[in-house]
Amino acid sequence: MDQLLSEQVQIQDAIVSAAFDKAWRFVEKDPLLAHNRKTILYSRLCTFLESSIKKGERNTLNLANGAIRSLRAELAPSTAQ
Repeated sequence: MDQLLSEQVQIQDAIVSAAFDKAWRFVEKDPLLAHNRKTILYSRLCTFLESSIKKGERNTLNLANGAIRSLRAELAPSTAQ
């Protein structure tokens, strides 16, 4: 039982890692997010990915895109006046 749980955690970690890599390649070059510190972007991106995987998402592209959308919604400067 413990081995099965350990394997599931390893799989989830691998999925989050792959999704992070996909998202980070976009985030670090995104002009809407450029004003933020990389440590903040990194931390928030991890938080969004972990939240999505806890909700059951397993597709790395969906995880990456969802995290990018959330990051932009939270940290991109508002264009509304």
